[in-house]
Amino acid sequence: MLSAGDQSARTLRHFERKAERLMRYWKHLAATICAMAAIIYLAVPPRAKAQGPHYLEALSELRTARDYIESDHRPAFGHERHHAVEEINRAIDEIKHAAWDDGKNTKWAPPARPETDPWHPMREGVRWLDAARGHVMEGVDRPENQGLRERAVVHIDEARHSLWDVIQEQRH
Repeated sequence: MLSAGDQSARTLRHFERKAERLMRYWKHLAATICAMAAIIYLAVPPRAKAQGPHYLEALSELRTARDYIESDHRPAFGHERHHAVEEINRAIDEIKHAAWDDGKNTKWAPPARPETDPWHPMREGVRWLDAARGHVMEGVDRPENQGLRERAVVHIDEARHSLWDVIQEQRH
């Protein structure tokens, strides 16, 4: 039979081993949680960010420009009109993606402004494209957007160039 001192020493060693096992368990659990958090953090790509309300303003202006261009039904400018509308649609798509990435509702855009001259659809289209380009260019394009802003500007410039050619032909 064990003496009281031996029995307490044995009980103490038992509790020390149990405490060591418990500490190892908690250390492993903490390391596992940290590893999982790191994997999740590294696996989830960062969200691309748009330029706030500037893109929504640009969407409204691009849609207005497109409406003006499509309202001009002179057959002599059909090719240029079609090309400009295609480029505007591409710019709208680029801006929508940037706005979606930022969590913006692209179905809503500020209402089109009614103070335009309905007799000059091509000039009005250029004016609205210029306004849209200005809104797109405001702020800094973030690297996460992977060039969305620059591509939208290229499409806007291409549409503007097509319209400007029509305007120049009208003068002659």
